[in-house]
Amino acid sequence: MNKRRHSKGMWEYLDSIGVLEKGSDIEIKAAKALYRKKYLLAFKRKQRSSKPEYNVNFSKENGEHDRILKAAGRHKMTVTAFVRSAALAYIDNTFLVPNREQVARLEQILSNCLNEIKAIAGTKERFWEREQRLERIEKRIERMEAQIHEVFTNPSLVSRHDSQNQIS
Repeated sequence: MNKRRHSKGMWEYLDSIGVLEKGSDIEIKAAKALYRKKYLLAFKRKQRSSKPEYNVNFSKENGEHDRILKAAGRHKMTVTAFVRSAALAYIDNTFLVPNREQVARLEQILSNCLNEIKAIAGTKERFWEREQRLERIEKRIERMEAQIHEVFTNPSLVSRHDSQNQIS
């Protein structure tokens, strides 16, 4: 009886065709298989109306498949997710970010720099301290440039640097 509650539609179908009362085990299994086939067909039709599917083929002979596979790997995505994201990025005239971790690190560097500059600029200044504050801001921007350069040229070094900063 427990099964009937979970697959009410199948049991109603089996009752409606009378296979439960008169059919053998083989006939019941065949009727269940036919029900599942009809159910999946109806489910797929409903899915396609709200989420259309497209088949795309990539040639191995001319290297299309390998190029797509490598690009998906670089973006740390499945091939399907990569093709979908790449198509939408193309349509929206946006850039598909190859390494989200690098971008997140860059955003963190910029945010830290902005906070430091606000702290430097927010202090009360005496006339003769203005030049010192501007020099501190200039040095911080130079450090930020070096960090950004490091993020894009040596991402593995940045990861090790981050883990060392978290430890200390």
